[in-house]
Amino acid sequence: MMAKTPQALKGRSCYGHLGGTLGGRLFERLVELGWFEQEKSTVYLLTERGKQGLLELGVDIYERRR
Repeated sequence: MMAKTPQALKGRSCYGHLGGTLGGRLFERLVELGWFEQEKSTVYLLTERGKQGLLELGVDIYERRR
C-alpha cells in the first residue's frame, strides 16, 4: 500500500512553475538561505550565493524559456 503524501508537501505546476504549498515552502527556504533577497514587496533578486548554489545543483540559470 502506498503512503499518502502529506498535504503540506503537495505541489502543483502553475504555468511551468512549481506552485502550491511545496513551491511556497521551497521559496521561503531559499530566501532563508540567502539565495534570494527581497528588493520590493513582490520582487526578489537572485543573490550571488543563490547563483552559486543553483549552478552547483546543475541548474542552468542562464537558459531562456521558450
